[in-house]
Amino acid sequence: MYKAALVLEGGALRGEYTAGVLDTLLDNKIFFSTVIGVSAGALCGTNYISQQRGRTTNINVNYRHDKNYISLRRALRRKDIINLDYLFAKHGNGWEDFDEETYRTSRMEFIVVATAMEHGRAVYFHNPQGKDLVANLKASSAMPFISKPVQTGLGLCLDGGIADSIPFDFARLSGYDKVVVIRTRNREYRKGATSPVLAQAYSRAFGQYPEFVQAAIARPEMYNRQADKLDEMEKAGKTFVLAPQQPVAVKRLEGDTDKLAELYQTGRTEMRDQLDAMRAYLGEEY
Repeated sequence: MYKAALVLEGGALRGEYTAGVLDTLLDNKIFFSTVIGVSAGALCGTNYISQQRGRTTNINVNYRHDKNYISLRRALRRKDIINLDYLFAKHGNGWEDFDEETYRTSRMEFIVVATAMEHGRAVYFHNPQGKDLVANLKASSAMPFISKPVQTGLGLCLDGGIADSIPFDFARLSGYDKVVVIRTRNREYRKGATSPVLAQAYSRAFGQYPEFVQAAIARPEMYNRQADKLDEMEKAGKTFVLAPQQPVAVKRLEGDTDKLAELYQTGRTEMRDQLDAMRAYLGEEY
């Protein structure tokens, strides 16, 4: 285990890249003092903490078209398009149930990031367990317009990426000099400004939460500032970043499972190629 923080960006099913990276870390028995995940990064991080190699990609590839997991029809019944309860239910019949015991007893600290609707700022859930774990993961992953806000112990929340898309600053403020960041976009990627139409949609849908609306509209600027700062810190040797070497063509709710499997393998390969460099950056284990 390294005295360092591992930061996992979100990106819905683009998290297959992260899944490949984390499985390579598990193969090499590489662990971190703290894991900080946003949205899909938090979901992948959960299976990393529970040391269930392959669980993320097995579910996303083999059950992507199971209507009980991901279905646009769920929205017609006022349910989330992605059913996270499905991931933590007891299924049997070859399904790999979540290993809650390994997760609960892990020496790694796990932090899930969400955005509080009341004040539009990031909130951080430390080592959630049981029903709180599922609720916090739902909150972190809840995409505006297609997911319901989630009630948590820190209030009503939505997508963690709105307020803190790549929480490496939180890691450093938590006392970590060594921070490894796993991206789901290539380094050059930057978001375009929020369109007037989307800004109006935020205002109509979430008008009773003006600070949340402001944060949602300003998300592209926040994300781009984080990406620029991360580039600077990487060049200065203050962080270690693993990002897809090529632009990722996988959509947030990608239906082509071959693309998902390919992105997973890309994450495995690119992490394997960078293992020595990452170890050199991290220094001694403890």
